[in-house]
Amino acid sequence: MALNRLFPIAGGKKIRILVLGKRELPEGFLETDSQKKEIRKRTDLPASDVYILGQVHGDRVLDFDKSDPNQSPEGDAWFGLGSNRILCIKTADCMPLFFWSETSDRFAAVHSGWKGTLAGISEKTLSTTFPSETLRDGSLRGFLGPCAREFRYEVGEDVASLFRAEDPDCLSPTGNGKFLLNLEKFLRFRLEKRGIKIVLESCGIDTLEEGSDFFSHRKKENGRNLNLIWKED
Repeated sequence: MALNRLFPIAGGKKIRILVLGKRELPEGFLETDSQKKEIRKRTDLPASDVYILGQVHGDRVLDFDKSDPNQSPEGDAWFGLGSNRILCIKTADCMPLFFWSETSDRFAAVHSGWKGTLAGISEKTLSTTFPSETLRDGSLRGFLGPCAREFRYEVGEDVASLFRAEDPDCLSPTGNGKFLLNLEKFLRFRLEKRGIKIVLESCGIDTLEEGSDFFSHRKKENGRNLNLIWKED
């Protein structure tokens, strides 16, 4: 079933996080216009206020307040402060991350696979979205949605070596020459290393688990989870 959470943000408003998966979306549901129509049906907000990125596994961060919702610009993170406008991150194993603060009007959504995580997409998004004092005063909040988790996320030595160079503790050998990668642990390591203080909550849902309600690319499922965040008035 859909993951639906509500959190406080500055000004007495609320941040809504909604993740739509297999139970809400048909497999192969990849066209942007169709995704916007489904989001409208699930949120009662107009499709013209839904922002969807053309994700490229990079570290480009965009300001949705300066973007055209009718376009899908290339990038892997949105930030802004407008109310009742939906930021959408599409995933099928990568980490969908959401950030906000109870002392700031701004919020952000990040698509972070292993490439984006290594490139520092989350750190770049946070430093672009919030003033430096917010990153260090303890008011920053984050939420991690469904993704491939450390129990089943297997990578080869080529990828493992890139993470091992910074944080060997995020890897566990499988015994077959491969490794289980804990992306969340690496992300927390990076944030702490940069001096960013954040209360980061994880939903704990593994897309690779058998019977998961959320799409997994590694399981060869032809669908995408739609990870949505918006600020309610």
